[in-house]
Amino acid sequence: MRLLTAELRKLNRPLTWALVAFAAGFCLLLAVGAADNAHADLGLGDRGRLHAAGVADQLSPAAAGAEAAGLMASLPGAFLAALLAGGHVGGEWTGRTITNLVSHNGFRTRILAAKLVSTWLVLVVIALLCWAALAAAGPLIAAANGLPHAGEAVSTGLARSASQLARALLILGFFAALGLAAAVVTRSTVGTIAGSVAGVVALLALGTLPGWGRWTPATWVEAWMGFPPGTRSVSTLPTNFWSRFTGSGAPPAALLGLVGVVGSIVLLAGVSWRLFRRTDVV
Repeated sequence: MRLLTAELRKLNRPLTWALVAFAAGFCLLLAVGAADNAHADLGLGDRGRLHAAGVADQLSPAAAGAEAAGLMASLPGAFLAALLAGGHVGGEWTGRTITNLVSHNGFRTRILAAKLVSTWLVLVVIALLCWAALAAAGPLIAAANGLPHAGEAVSTGLARSASQLARALLILGFFAALGLAAAVVTRSTVGTIAGSVAGVVALLALGTLPGWGRWTPATWVEAWMGFPPGTRSVSTLPTNFWSRFTGSGAPPAALLGLVGVVGSIVLLAGVSWRLFRRTDVV
């Protein structure tokens, strides 16, 4: 626990707070764009009013957590995890502090575990802060664009938000494990970021392969999170930036997605451990 606490203290740095500000700002920009599009659709009859009501529901404080979870469990969260891992894990090699870290702690398994868990915890906090930003500004954005009051019950919105956030915990762990593996392989800040981003892009590319897409981590993420396949109307707030880049077919069952993502995390963590154990950090 002391090692984990020390790693969390390291993350209290400008990079982390910049990522928090970027994530919250990105969520709010999407909300503003969706509300503006919905306002323009109000004159299109019943369909336009239905879109506007849907956006108002998405921007309600209770339901905003589902939007924050979906964004963090898709490309925005993956890129944030890459940047975070680059500074937090890969930076130990770039800054030549990895030698001191190993010599003072000795147990490399604990070091890797602390790096992984601390990265994951910060990603979870970012998701919660994005929810808080949307919950505070969402109703104001909806009102400023003349959207109808949210008609969805608070309990329904909270249930959806809680469900998506609970599912996103696993995906954020997957992104953190990918960043950890990239750091151990490349042993640099830039290499960690580039490796993590390249890994995500490769996974999405594999997810488009006919017949094979359902057996790739990209599709497992989609299945576990319950992301709708394809794209949604531009008049609504996007629930994710993931499924539109995978195959157009129906994703596998959520259980297969769960097993696949968990297996991917175990594989990435195992590879990281084996490489780190054999790496000369002196």
